[in-house]
Amino acid sequence: MPCRMITRHRMLFQCFFRGDIMKTDKVIVSSNGSGMADALDEVESFSLSMGFDERNSRRTRLLAEETMSMVRSIVEDFEADFWMESTEECSCELHLLAVADMDYKKKQDLIIASTRQRNEASVGIMGKIKDFIEGSLFYLGRGGAMSSEDPRLVGCATFAEIQMWTLHQYRDYLEQEQDEGEDMDALLDELEQSIVANIADDVRVSVKGNDIELIIRKNFPVKHGEAGAEG
Repeated sequence: MPCRMITRHRMLFQCFFRGDIMKTDKVIVSSNGSGMADALDEVESFSLSMGFDERNSRRTRLLAEETMSMVRSIVEDFEADFWMESTEECSCELHLLAVADMDYKKKQDLIIASTRQRNEASVGIMGKIKDFIEGSLFYLGRGGAMSSEDPRLVGCATFAEIQMWTLHQYRDYLEQEQDEGEDMDALLDELEQSIVANIADDVRVSVKGNDIELIIRKNFPVKHGEAGAEG
């Protein structure tokens, strides 16, 4: 699923402050691994600049490493903009943004992958996010939303032409359905063992047309300002 970068020229990560707000420049990461080492180095710089303690700096890096691992697993030639920022409500947000360039052959490849994934259990939360992204591109590319029977729909909401998956909705669904058998028990166990699910306050993934956006949010304590307390 080759993707056209939103940012054409690679930029070094540089952070700027506006009061308690901090944002890095965007860097290109791709499924072939390019850009990932630089991105992870700058994640540590962001944590230092924000005043995260050693434990929370490690946790921020773990979230970024899980994001990079997910990018590596997406179908070939995937590229995206990656950056980090803080807001008034949240001290740490990891962003991934891409535009998929889907011609006929690529859509056929995705149909094959999407059909296979409906019959195979994905592993881990980031594996499910990967499946959701690929499945959404497949269904929206055909002019419709995901089938209500597709297992990748768990945690997903559809708004007009947008497919959205959130960790919060996914967790709520599993907790509500936990008495429905061994499958739900297995998914809850997987959730409890997930690095991302145990650290992040929420994960939000949206797909509209060929636009893909992922945001991981965690409100770590900071030394400057009053960005919030850890949940």
